[in-house]
Amino acid sequence: MARYQARTSQKGQATIPAEVRRKIGLEPGGVVEFVESDTGEVVVRAKKRGVAHLRGLFGPQPERLDVDDAIAEAVWEENGPGGKRPAR
Repeated sequence: MARYQARTSQKGQATIPAEVRRKIGLEPGGVVEFVESDTGEVVVRAKKRGVAHLRGLFGPQPERLDVDDAIAEAVWEENGPGGKRPAR
């Protein structure tokens, strides 16, 4: 188990060691969470961003997906070729 120390300033500020920032995935301008466990131990975590940063992760998408059309198509396929395709 590794241990890291940081000295606090008169304002209560501390610099998070670079090794710790790398380990918790804290980027410049990121937000830090202090989470208290049931035992009273406090854990420091990098607050994760929302899902918006995942956009484009798998490259450009050929077209936008219409969710209603996708659901209608799935229902139609589930009912088989003789099934009645739902109206939009």
